[in-house]
Amino acid sequence: MTKTDSRRITFTQISLFSVLLGGHYGGTVSVGEAKSFGNLAIATMDRLDGEVQMIDGVLYQACADGRVRLPGDAETIPFGTVADFRPEHELKLDGIPSYEAFEERMKDICPGEDFPLAIRLAGRFGFMKVRTVRRQERDGVGLAEAAKDEAVFEWKDISGDLIGFRLPGYVAGVNAPGWHLHFMDADRLHGGHVVNFALSGGDLSFCRANDYRIRLPDTPDAFAGLDLNRDWSGDLKKAEAER
Repeated sequence: MTKTDSRRITFTQISLFSVLLGGHYGGTVSVGEAKSFGNLAIATMDRLDGEVQMIDGVLYQACADGRVRLPGDAETIPFGTVADFRPEHELKLDGIPSYEAFEERMKDICPGEDFPLAIRLAGRFGFMKVRTVRRQERDGVGLAEAAKDEAVFEWKDISGDLIGFRLPGYVAGVNAPGWHLHFMDADRLHGGHVVNFALSGGDLSFCRANDYRIRLPDTPDAFAGLDLNRDWSGDLKKAEAER
């Protein structure tokens, strides 16, 4: 394992996860501003339109019809997490048969779970399953309900980048604790929110945040009709029922 950088590292969260759980899907932060926060991110686009992966500062939108597009800087994001990604450690991984096995391996590699963690795993995957939520034309349909109409894609023997975050339990209500991973293939033609995978082999890099920020919406009515003080754990469990 190689240690590379221990300077201050910032993660920036765009809005609150409870806003999505409550069915508010309007974008509040521009793609251009999101890029200014860092070089690695997972997010969704305005109206919950697909899954976003930012890799090396390039933002890709994986749509429910299978297309991957590059959104313009003026387009907007309602929710996401962006990392100023500068790896603390880099190492080789191989022979991981499932998402759950990856989680267990990471407990050994990076046991401290009190700090937000960002990862990038560039490798070859024997199996990859992702989902992509379809665009929602109106607010009010909660995330768990919207996810029922998601598109699911599966590939075998595919290369690409697995990116994402492991967040501590204390973020509950503002984000989803635990692992949240997205995938983008090497040709940048396929991607989405990871449901399961099997890793043949690859290069893992990761860093922990010691500066975690929340970029709240500028509009005064962004939280209109939402009770942000309620317990959202039940809604979160339904929305994340299958990753």
